[in-house]
Amino acid sequence: DEVSIARGPATAEMADEEGPCEWEGELDDGFPTGQGTMKYPNGDTYEGQYAKLEVDDPAAVAAYEAEKAEKEAAAAEAEPPAEGDDPAPAPEPEAPPEFPKITTSLRHGTGKYTFASGVVYEGDYVEGKKQGAGVMTFPDGGKYEGAFDKDCMAGEGVFNYPSGDVYSGAFAGNKKSGVGSYMFKASQSQFIGEWEDGEFKRGEWVLSDGTSWKGEFEGGKPVGEGVQTFGRTGNQQPATYEYADDGTMTALKFSGTIRAGA
Repeated sequence: DEVSIARGPATAEMADEEGPCEWEGELDDGFPTGQGTMKYPNGDTYEGQYAKLEVDDPAAVAAYEAEKAEKEAAAAEAEPPAEGDDPAPAPEPEAPPEFPKITTSLRHGTGKYTFASGVVYEGDYVEGKKQGAGVMTFPDGGKYEGAFDKDCMAGEGVFNYPSGDVYSGAFAGNKKSGVGSYMFKASQSQFIGEWEDGEFKRGEWVLSDGTSWKGEFEGGKPVGEGVQTFGRTGNQQPATYEYADDGTMTALKFSGTIRAGA
């Protein structure tokens, strides 16, 4: 997004790391500023706000992050202390350095970014990254509406899938992560509970008649002993799902005593 072109309102040619870009809008000392349209060499288009900013030098940041990763990798590979020796003290957290600044122009404010692939993002930007509230739609009909952080779906949001399924809850790094619920349109059943790295891990599987199973999950399936609650009566009983060798669910085995519902 760094540019070097003439001053004033213009349709201007500029270059980034991928080739020539074209900006239609205001310029401030050669930097796109305010409302305008940017066309990128890969076919992407942005319509929205740009700002002239002082930011950390990306080259310096990249070098620091690479050095930090090397140190962490070396620490992970270090020999463990011998039996009976005290473990080495944990290193003090290292504060990031003061990076040199550069002047550049970045997407900053609100805008609409249309990818050549057909994906469209409309929402907030901070220093060139999707940050804040936004909506992302996909060519297959999928749609995410919610919070973004550093170009990723992160925080609270709702994802509508092409199948009609809907997830509502927490995201991190573009994946379901935290507390949320997933409604399956075909069966009208739900997963309600905790998610990690896109997978449902623990909580309740609630069927359309109100019957539910509460416990741990792996690969989208109940595992181990959980608690079955019967929708009509509210009665509860310990229960375990059983599976064939190919992973097909074959039976629900009950154990223990029935506890009457409220």
